[in-house]
Amino acid sequence: MSGLVTVVVTNYNAGRYLKEAVKSVLDQTYSKWRMIIVDDASSDDSIDKIQGYLTDPRIRLIVNDRNIGQTKSLNRALKHVHTPWMVQLDSDDWFAPHTLEVLVHEAKHSKPDVGLIGANIELVWQDDGDRTVRTRVKQGRAFRDKYKFLLANQSCWPRFYRTEALRKVGGWPTDGPYEGRYIEDLRILYRLIPRYRFRHVNQTLYLHRRHQHNMTSSTKEMEETLRWLVIDTLKRWGGKYEPRFQKVEDYLTVTGLVPTHRARRTSASRQ
Repeated sequence: MSGLVTVVVTNYNAGRYLKEAVKSVLDQTYSKWRMIIVDDASSDDSIDKIQGYLTDPRIRLIVNDRNIGQTKSLNRALKHVHTPWMVQLDSDDWFAPHTLEVLVHEAKHSKPDVGLIGANIELVWQDDGDRTVRTRVKQGRAFRDKYKFLLANQSCWPRFYRTEALRKVGGWPTDGPYEGRYIEDLRILYRLIPRYRFRHVNQTLYLHRRHQHNMTSSTKEMEETLRWLVIDTLKRWGGKYEPRFQKVEDYLTVTGLVPTHRARRTSASRQ
C-alpha cells in the first residue's frame, strides 16, 4: 500500500462538521494518504452527509454497533492501520491544506526514537450560527523529558503518531474513570513520552473549533479523569513524585511535583 500516513477520524453526531473535516483531508497538497472513519453509533445524519466521499478508495468507514467512546474507537481503527504513521483528526476540527505534506516530510527525516510529531494549533471560537468570533494560535513544543511534559499541562497538535510506537505501548488505555472516554490525548501521550521523543514543527497545521457542544465543556468528568490520570501515571513512572493541583483560569492544572517519602529515602541513602 502506497503512502506513509493514515488519517483516523472518530465521529459521534458531529453533524455537518464531519463533512468539513473529511474535505480538509481531500483538499491536502499531499494525496497519498489513507483514511479510516470510525462512526461511534451516531444517531444523526453526519454519515449521510459524507456518502459522496466514501467512494474514494483511500477512505474506509467502520461503524460501531453501539457507542463505545473515542478511546476505544481509536483502538479499533489502529487495528486497521497499515501505514508507518497515523494522525488523529477530530470530527469537528480540520487540517490546514499543507498539513500532511509538512508532517510526512518531517517523518521522513525523523529518527526511530521520535514517536510523535506535532505543530501549532489555531483555536477558532464560533457562535451558535457557526460564525467565527475570535481565533488564537497556540504554540506547540518539542518534548524529551516525561516530567517536563507532564508539568507543561498541554497536549500536542496534530498528533502525528508513529504507528509502531502506538502498538508497542498497547494503544490507548481504557482504564480509570468513564472507561477512557475523556482526555484520550494525554492517556496515550503519557504512555509514549517515557519511550519516545516528541518532535515539533513551528507551523500552524491544525484548526480546532470551539463551540457549545465540545466535550471540553464536560468539566466535572474532565477534572475527575485528569486527576486520576496524573496520579496513576506518576505511580507507573516509579512513584517518585506526588502531584499538586490547582485551578488556573478554570482549568485543573498540575502546578508542581513533590518527592514522595520513598524517593526522599532513596536520595538520602545515596548520600
